[in-house]
Amino acid sequence: MSNHSKPEHTNQVRLAENDFVAVDMCHCGTLQLHLGDLSLRLLPDAVLHLTRTLAAALARRQSLLNEPGDGSLVTANWSGNETPGKA
Repeated sequence: MSNHSKPEHTNQVRLAENDFVAVDMCHCGTLQLHLGDLSLRLLPDAVLHLTRTLAAALARRQSLLNEPGDGSLVTANWSGNETPGKA
């Protein structure tokens, strides 16, 4: 099915990338976030909110992992490396 009212989004500029994530900018200003096989087209404000929410989630995760508890959680550092049994 073709939608001729949909603008073309072909001229994209790679803004940043690493081994896991890439971000492109469309000529219309929309950002395209690539995570493996998943791609999301987001307005810049949505990316800002996503970034803030992910940072808050990581901080909360770290806080929970550092709390003394029953030992069922593992301690992790910001790189994602986990060490079972350490609190």
